Amino acid sequence: MSQSQVLFLALIALLLCQGLAQLLDKKCYDSRVSNKTNFNHGAPNAMRWMASIYNNNQFICDGTFVHKLFVLTAASCILRDSQLYVLLGTYSQQFHAIKQHGVAFAIQHPNFHPNNGANDIGLLRLYEEVTYNAHIRPICIIFDNVVSSSPFARLTAFGWQRQAAEPSNLLMQTIHHLSQKKSVECHRNGQKLPVNEGQFCAGSNDRSSCGANLGSPLMADFTYGGKNITIQVGMVSYGSELCSPSSVYTDVVAYKDWIYNTVRDFETKGDRVLYEECKSDWADDVLVRLWEVSLSQNNISGVLITNRFVLTVAKDLPNNPEVIKVETKYLKSFDVESIHSHPHFTNSSMDNNIALLKLARDVPNSDIVKPICIVSSTKFPRMLTALVDETTNEFKGVRNVDFNPIKHIECSRRIGMPLKSNQFCVEKSSYLSFAAPGSMIGTLKNIGDGNRYCLIGITSFVMNSIVVYTNILSYSDWIMDTVYNN
Repeated sequence: MSQSQVLFLALIALLLCQGLAQLLDKKCYDSRVSNKTNFNHGAPNAMRWMASIYNNNQFICDGTFVHKLFVLTAASCILRDSQLYVLLGTYSQQFHAIKQHGVAFAIQHPNFHPNNGANDIGLLRLYEEVTYNAHIRPICIIFDNVVSSSPFARLTAFGWQRQAAEPSNLLMQTIHHLSQKKSVECHRNGQKLPVNEGQFCAGSNDRSSCGANLGSPLMADFTYGGKNITIQVGMVSYGSELCSPSSVYTDVVAYKDWIYNTVRDFETKGDRVLYEECKSDWADDVLVRLWEVSLSQNNISGVLITNRFVLTVAKDLPNNPEVIKVETKYLKSFDVESIHSHPHFTNSSMDNNIALLKLARDVPNSDIVKPICIVSSTKFPRMLTALVDETTNEFKGVRNVDFNPIKHIECSRRIGMPLKSNQFCVEKSSYLSFAAPGSMIGTLKNIGDGNRYCLIGITSFVMNSIVVYTNILSYSDWIMDTVYNN
């Protein structure tokens, strides 16, 4: 037998023993640090995938970072009308490393039953991809059949102990070793705990999982590619918060197909939007500026981005919100409750020239006033489109006019000052004869259900026949955080 045949047979034997394991996120395993992050020894680095989930600044659940765009948690953590965000990087107790990420979509399992806790699993789709670093990396989830729901010899539970909801009050993580139990052994105070399909019972006699939060993970060792890695096999559903020696966990392995299909479905749909009800057309190819507003006390335009928030420029905004009136294109007037200028706005360079106005009441849902779409993508479009009024003998209405952005170096030369990384510019034209501060330019993007007109920039200033815009894509996190936290 030749050497190549021996190697081939050895490879086949390895695959038969290990299986062709497939990871939800291939970067969950980092060989450079794997030997330093053995969770069985309680190493802090093993917590890089822990997530803390908040609703309106109030901590509600734990979760696990499983993919560059997704956090896994319990479906019972996802409440109606919630304004969720996620903190990553909290494990280290180095709070400057904490990263806050807005939640674009909260997805409960379609068969979740809150009454009995069946199918208690959900995913949070973040607005933007997370950048991995020494403090933040996803946990491994294997979604093929090399991992089953059969009992693991040793399980490890993770969670935070908190004195208060604020990140600065986080205490060191709790790390406990558990074992799976038969359903008939799952008791609390002498009462049998119901264990649904897709759940299992685990615990130890020393009440080791006491204090774990809803959504906290249960992990196991697994040999992958000849290396020992950590995979998630379960998640706290109920029981542990009552200091019971046994608790009910959602069997994450049993839902690996749902996790995989949900993640891939959202990935293939492309960019998502801040506000699902955004719209810029009355019918196919009939574009209208349904989101356009003006500030009656100032020569400033603005853009309705939700039914409660208007995006505009920070320059020349008064300090008193009571002197501002926001008028829609169809002469509806709204008072302003609060002003939120970007904290790093610089008047001299017009850097961070962006602000949000919170209206005193919601703009009613109608066919003539709709928020503009804001996408979660950080990729700048090659072509920009403005919707402009035009009246000719042959046409009267709103026409979409395309513009090419000017290169940064050329723009800086022509305006006589450095162009910031969060700015871009286009050549002024007859279509942009009056580019009021706060007026917008966008692009047409295919998002899920077809083309939508999406906001890309708002006019910051005009100089030397150049219109300089604030790049909205650079501020998507700030916009989303401000909207959700106010």
